Amino acid sequence: MASSPGPAALAAVLLCALFAASAASRFAPADNHLIACGATAPALLPDGRRFIPDSGCASTRLRSQSPTLPTTAPTAPSPPPSPLHAAARVFSCHASYDLAIRRRGHHVLRLHFYPLDSTLASARFHVGAGGFLLLHNFTASSPVIKEFLLPVHTDVLALTFVPDAGSAAFVNAIELFSAPDELLGDIATLVTPNATNQTTGLSSQVLDTLYRVTVAGHKVTPFNDTLWRTWVSDEGFLVHNESSGTKAWSFGGRIAYPKDSRQMTREVAPDNVYSSARSVDSEGNVTWGFPVPAGNRYLVRMHFCDIVSKAMYQLYFNIYVNGRLAVKDFDISGTTGYLAYPYYIDFVVDVGDEGVLKLAITGSKMSRPGEASGLLNALEIMRMNKTGGGMDGDFPVILDMDYLLSKGIGEFARSLLCGLVFAGLFLALVTLVLRLRTELKNNGTLWSRQSVDSGDGKLARAYQLVPTKTDY
Repeated sequence: MASSPGPAALAAVLLCALFAASAASRFAPADNHLIACGATAPALLPDGRRFIPDSGCASTRLRSQSPTLPTTAPTAPSPPPSPLHAAARVFSCHASYDLAIRRRGHHVLRLHFYPLDSTLASARFHVGAGGFLLLHNFTASSPVIKEFLLPVHTDVLALTFVPDAGSAAFVNAIELFSAPDELLGDIATLVTPNATNQTTGLSSQVLDTLYRVTVAGHKVTPFNDTLWRTWVSDEGFLVHNESSGTKAWSFGGRIAYPKDSRQMTREVAPDNVYSSARSVDSEGNVTWGFPVPAGNRYLVRMHFCDIVSKAMYQLYFNIYVNGRLAVKDFDISGTTGYLAYPYYIDFVVDVGDEGVLKLAITGSKMSRPGEASGLLNALEIMRMNKTGGGMDGDFPVILDMDYLLSKGIGEFARSLLCGLVFAGLFLALVTLVLRLRTELKNNGTLWSRQSVDSGDGKLARAYQLVPTKTDY
């Protein structure tokens, strides 16, 4: 008779099962380009993703008017902060990556910049995607990741790098993957100085992620996020925190997501950011401040999950966006119908010359005195495009360069030659017609319709040239 497996074997089986279940629940995008630019070998990240060198990626094509230069990091006592920082692709003129698209729709684009030397740290360049200008006069003097959420309606996305005059462009790594449908809706609350109204059209916007913050919690790394995002702590953004009326919370229970929900899933935000929060009592308030480029419109997403109440209908609070009351006496459990259920609200707000975006929650008199009145778990701030051509406005010269790259110089020259030939033929035809009309008029001859005898006693109708007198 076979003996039963020991505790160690059972633990191993359990761990394998948990790993398989976790892997099965991971988000699997239809498009998933992970490119290590300028690298000679794949780069493996701690979150398990594998970035392929751009020179050997079958679904990606690199085009440039001049040779591009792979650059590697200089030898140092310690390795670079990330395997993606070991190499870069440097462009001395316009260059473009063509990325194959299987599924059209919203995509997440992340560009990794890590200047490997002083020349790259001072480089100034522009970056466009699909004819849309994402970065204008961009300089990466320190390591930075730029993330965009953009709609893609073609089978190939052209990602273009355009160096400024006398400078160069570079990139260390590229991420482009399909975004889940629930990540971005089309409706938000527009907050103006005088009122709040519903606004639509979010799904057609290009969004530039500036901040992704977990409130009262620890930093969340890509390893713990199904969309490989980083959420930083809110400690550095607190500008007004009345300690007597606020409290930090940590939740060890299970975050419940609505079954078969098309709005709330772990792809919207991971459990970790909903497991912590800052609360206010009925008399308290807490404010966060974020430096942002002035004169822009922003999408602000505030995440809520009631992890502090013992029963429903106990949290009522007010939400302020840039000093304006956006929601009054907000009731989380009344909205979700449950406790510990995540929920978010999207706000759209304009920021003027002040260049600071402030968000706040305050208590409500509808709550019980001395108890938690409201809370915030996480927030995201994304800049919206100013026009249909770019984040900072329209720059047609750069977009024209992108068009030339996407078509290819040879194809553009052939198209131009065909156009000139067609124009020449059309001009020759017009000249011939005008000359013919002039000769006919000078000879006193016009086209005229006559009835003639067909020769067999019957009349036939025909078109004939007959001389007529024309009076001028």
